Amino acid sequence: MITQKCIDEIKMAARIEDVVSDFVPLKRAGASYKGVCPFHDDHSPSMHITPKLGIYHCFVCGAHGDSIKFLMEYQKISYPEALRYLAGKYNIAIEEEKKELTAEQEAAKNEREALLNVNAYAEKFFTNQLFESEEGRNIGLTYLRDKRGFKEETIRKFRLGYCPDTWDTFSKKAVADGYKPDDLLTLGLCRKSEKTGNLFDFYKGRVIFPILNAFGSAIGFGGRVMSQEAKGPKYYNSPENPIYHKSDVLYGFYFARRAIRERDNVYLVEGYTDVISMSEAGVENVVASSGTALTDGQIKLIKSQTNNITVLYDGDNAGIKASLRGINMLLAAGLNVKAVLLPDGEDPDSFAKGHRDSELKDYLEQNAVNIIQFEAKTLMQGAGNDPLKRAEVVNTIIETVAEVNDEVLRAFYVRECAELFQLSEESLQVNLKRALWKRMNTPSPSRVTNSPQQPVQQGQPMQQQLPNVVKPEEVPQTQQPPTDPLYDLEYNIIRLILKYGFFETNVRDVDADGQEVIRRMRVDQYVFNEFHAEEISFTNPLYQRFYQEYARLAQQFDSQDDLCKAFAQHDEEALQALAIPILTEQTPDCSPAWEQRFDMDTPRPDTDIECLNQEIAGCVNLFKMRLIDKCKELLIKELESEDLTEQEQRDIMMRIGELNERAKELGNLQRIVISSQY
Repeated sequence: MITQKCIDEIKMAARIEDVVSDFVPLKRAGASYKGVCPFHDDHSPSMHITPKLGIYHCFVCGAHGDSIKFLMEYQKISYPEALRYLAGKYNIAIEEEKKELTAEQEAAKNEREALLNVNAYAEKFFTNQLFESEEGRNIGLTYLRDKRGFKEETIRKFRLGYCPDTWDTFSKKAVADGYKPDDLLTLGLCRKSEKTGNLFDFYKGRVIFPILNAFGSAIGFGGRVMSQEAKGPKYYNSPENPIYHKSDVLYGFYFARRAIRERDNVYLVEGYTDVISMSEAGVENVVASSGTALTDGQIKLIKSQTNNITVLYDGDNAGIKASLRGINMLLAAGLNVKAVLLPDGEDPDSFAKGHRDSELKDYLEQNAVNIIQFEAKTLMQGAGNDPLKRAEVVNTIIETVAEVNDEVLRAFYVRECAELFQLSEESLQVNLKRALWKRMNTPSPSRVTNSPQQPVQQGQPMQQQLPNVVKPEEVPQTQQPPTDPLYDLEYNIIRLILKYGFFETNVRDVDADGQEVIRRMRVDQYVFNEFHAEEISFTNPLYQRFYQEYARLAQQFDSQDDLCKAFAQHDEEALQALAIPILTEQTPDCSPAWEQRFDMDTPRPDTDIECLNQEIAGCVNLFKMRLIDKCKELLIKELESEDLTEQEQRDIMMRIGELNERAKELGNLQRIVISSQY
């Protein structure tokens, strides 16, 4: 278990803009940054990064948090994994509490972390075999260096390896070193013999290509057979397991992501060696789908880095037509798609090896065409002059255009298609409308977005009971909040003390001689005094918990910024979720032309003390009035009981009268006319 001191050090060192920019391209926006939100299908920058508070917040889907939470949500990793990643990024030595775990605690260790450790062990084993064993050098290294033409530095960069062509060399060593057979089987590193029940090596006699996640940890492996006599597929890949989901992985992404952001484009190829050869030739912004059809998860990964993708195709016409189906998913996701057709007989691997770095880059740039031109050229090869086949091609292209969400871009594509086939734009628009209607009424997984988080409902509660003390674990987190005007008032008080608690305001008071005086007092102290004097508390348990935590933290910090940052990065998810929308809300500014025209300043709570006085006093007084209304409602309901004595009825009426008088006092302060039946 990582010590609290080490966790605090990691939190202090982590810069939110650095962490997020490792995965999402950011652009400066004043003192903040903004980028496309990776947690929903975002087509414009709606996620804002606030370095001063160390947080991110999406104004569309509500995703929010600090550096640690971003890593946990984006990479679907545990809290300790996120801490270890940040510790490595900022060169912080991990300190763990020297505390022996019970058998139950040991058994309950995070399964994901355990499986990653197994894969890390396997990766090191395979690499050592490639470079240090005679068999590995003679077979694996010879293949990679002499036949594939990879430099040794490239082989080491991509952490390639070799598994001995024996029955159970790896299996025996892994078990002897303390790794569980069940974990080896889960990860697909080993199989169990049906005859003997013993483990054997799944990748025996194969060159190993580790598949890495965005942090550089091995989550799976691909193995290429070396023996010509071996039966079965040329490549074996890891099965689906708790840490490896092939639909969410792109080979080479870990090495390519910085280059993708720098060049604002990604090249998409098919295989492992395509990626390695192109990277070695200087085109580092390249990833592979590893021979599978494109998935929503892979597209989401691409969109986290760029909106521009160039798909590389070799001369296999059948393969091109099959892969064009994935293009529609890219367009539907809002990506700008181009394609490059390599010369006959070439694939990205061979073409990269046969051309100098500058030649390869020039060819890719000069031959990249938009996907409409590419589809037209490719599909027309089999249509010839047959009108029916040509019409079919046009309709196929129009269905592709229908996947484009941008209306202006669709219009350009329609015009281009009309020019290519010498047809009128009007006739194509008719077909386009049909295709759009069909698309709207056909559910497609690529167009369904499930946001992991919902926007925080500001000013609304999560349950209605009123506990005297709210413990953190009792604060409801996901229950749908009911609506009640009282909660809006409570929320506004929370909002004001969080944003302006350390500000000073003018408070009317009475001195020892009974004379009214004006005292300067902090906003938060004014609220605490009012609540204490009236013996009131928040009815929303979440807000009451916030109030208690604020009282504790306000004594520890000397500035509003430090206090706000503490709430923005609070360990309690409910408090963090409450604070971040408040801290990131945009304060509307008056038009300079308006102020100049009428020669006046528009007061705001953060710049005008009188405005702040009115707002905070108004919120507290209205809250008191609403509590009085609630109390009166209960008394009136009690008064309707037939079991009351005359004395009890008089007592209740007297209490209602006192409440009415107090309400009138508060109404006078707020210049509100109070009228009531009782």
